[in-house]
Amino acid sequence: IREQGGELMESCQLFDVYQGAQVGEGNKSVAYTVTFRHPERTLKDKEVNGVYDAIVRELKEKLNAVLRA
Repeated sequence: IREQGGELMESCQLFDVYQGAQVGEGNKSVAYTVTFRHPERTLKDKEVNGVYDAIVRELKEKLNAVLRA
């Protein structure tokens, strides 16, 4: 997550881990809070969305992760 977040990512913290019947045996659900910030200007939605998409894509490719809504 940090690698894909690049210089726009200010912080990334794991805040929840769940293992149980709702996510299936052998799986776990993890939740992160991610903060994006630039020191000199306001970020645009398009910039943050691009980084977010790259993070999700990388997690899917490398960890076979599934994004839960």
